[in-house]
Parts: sequence; structure tokens; C-alpha cells
Amino acid sequence: MNFVVLNSSKKWGGNERWVTTAVNGLATRGHKIYLIVRQNARHWKKIHSSVNIVEAPYTNELSIKTKSIIKKILNNNIDIMLSTKRKDYIIAAQIKYSNEIKHIMRLGISRPILKRDFIQRYVLKHMVDGIIVNAEALKSELLKYDFMKQNFDSNKIKCIYNGYDITEKPKEEIPNKTYSFIVRSAGRLTSHKGYDMLIESLKNFTTDYCLEIAGEGPEYSALDDLINQYGLQNKCKLVGVRNNTINFFAGADLIVIPSRSEGIPNTLFEAWSAKKPVITTNVGGVPEVVDHKKDGIICEPNVDSIHSAINDFFQEKNIYKDLGKNGYQKLNRNFSMKLMIDELENYFDSFNDC
Repeated sequence: MNFVVLNSSKKWGGNERWVTTAVNGLATRGHKIYLIVRQNARHWKKIHSSVNIVEAPYTNELSIKTKSIIKKILNNNIDIMLSTKRKDYIIAAQIKYSNEIKHIMRLGISRPILKRDFIQRYVLKHMVDGIIVNAEALKSELLKYDFMKQNFDSNKIKCIYNGYDITEKPKEEIPNKTYSFIVRSAGRLTSHKGYDMLIESLKNFTTDYCLEIAGEGPEYSALDDLINQYGLQNKCKLVGVRNNTINFFAGADLIVIPSRSEGIPNTLFEAWSAKKPVITTNVGGVPEVVDHKKDGIICEPNVDSIHSAINDFFQEKNIYKDLGKNGYQKLNRNFSMKLMIDELENYFDSFNDC
């Protein structure tokens, strides 16, 4: 099959990691891929050599030049147009309006914004043939909207869990040995990731710990101010972007994912890949994949619950010593890259039969 994949991102994150895994997996199976990316984006260095990377301006959601570039590529007998971010959804919808092309959206996080995002609602009702989500909880959430139930075939919304290819042993990023216990987290520094709650949850801990948060984003200054406000400069650190999150996690004693909203966080699988115990909030599809106190600890997305979960782990480390190992085994068993690509192929094939 021939695909054109749209991703307008400026920075690397979970969405871009999924795109990389998907296009590389499809390319290795002989599919023809055109990946349309933002001009001067520098985070597409791990794309399979057979994938055609095409730059476009993505100046706005009406970008005439971007649409022109994509329309020219459609002349190459494209079977599926896959959009992966909000701007991509809207550009792809405009192209579909004047072209006989199957348009599939991929949603990776909860979308309460649909309540007021009338443009995106129109796109979903009229300009989308299928939707890929990474958690059954997201599918259920979409189908709560009357406009979705009335205008969209629920069978066209497919849950495909993220897949990981574990081929290398993590190279541990050595922590600061002046601390007896290292807590780490990683992701875009945005409000929905909940790092403010994580910092606040640790403000009264007397344990000799260090929290390190890797990533960049619009909340950097606010988080830095919060660390200073609580006098945690020696215990909580914003350490910037890490090129390899699994290596970063491998040097920790505990991984905490304090998100306010998610589909299923990529960092959960990265923690399991590093065989590390993980505490994650009860959001999105997390309860679908984590067995509480067997391969992870689930808490509520608030300061008190995060604090209690971390304190419980501190006090009962011996009880939870196998969390990371159990998570690693589940990752290999249920969330492999092969399974993800198999499901993507089957889903895309269903549109060829239409």
C-alpha cells in the first residue's frame, strides 16, 4: 500500500515517537511511505531510509503551499492519508474534500476540547474515514459525543496500542551518587503532564531523594519557579531533553508519570523497557494496561494521591521489587512493535476493501 503521513510538529514527543515507529514498521514490510513534515524540523533522524521525507511550510491550517505539496504526492496512487496532529487533521480534511482519498486520523490523547472545537467536530463528522486511538478509553470517550454516535461508524474507530521494539540493553545514565534515591520523569513540559503536581507532592519528603524531570516545553519557567518557591533547588531538577529516555530511566530507582490526561503514556512503556518500577496516574487507558501493584502503581491525578503512592513505595520497596521486571515481561508479551504493525496493516487493509 501507499501512504502519505502528515505530522506538523515542531518538537519531538510521544506523537512523533509513534509516527516514527509506525512509518518505519510499515516501510520495512514494503509499503511506500511519504512523510510530510514541517520545514526545518530536526527530529526525524531515525526514519527508515526508504521513507520519502517531504518538507512543507505548515504556516497555518489553510496553508496553500502545504496542500499543494500533498496534492502532488497523491498522484502517486496513494491509498491512505494519515493525519496525526490537529493542524494535520484540518489540512487533510480540506484535501479530502476535493479528492477521493481515505483519510485516517490518529488520536493519542484525551480530547475534551471537542466540546468547543467546532472545526475539529466538523472534520470528524464529514471528512474522516477512520480513527486510530491508543486506548479503549479514548474510543469510549469519543463515542460519548452525540455527533460521533450519529455520524460515525464505531467499527471505524480502532484501538491499536503503541508498540515497542526492544533490541538493545539500556545504557544507564549514571545518577548523582550524593542522593540515596533517584526519582525520574520525562515528557513535554505542559500542564496536562502534571509535573507541578509531582513537584508539590515531594515538597515535604524527608527521604534523601532527587527528582529529575527531562524535557522542554511552555511550562519550564513555571515549574522552575515552583521548585524555587518550595526551596527544592537541591532536590528537584529540570534536566532538559534526553536523547534516549530509556537510558535516562535506567539510572533511576523509580519512575513517576503524573499526567492529568493521557491516552497511554509512552513513558510507561519506556519505564518497563528499562525494567524500572513506575507510578502512574489513573487517566485514559492506563488501567487497561497496568495491573495495580503487580507491574505498576496507579494513583489518582492529584497531589495527595501522588504523594501517598510515592511514600508507599519508599516504605515498601521490597514488596514492589518485581514491578519493573513484571512490566518488562508484559511489554514484550503484549506491546511489541510487530503486534502494532500487524494491527495497523489489518486496519488499513479494511479500507481497501471498501
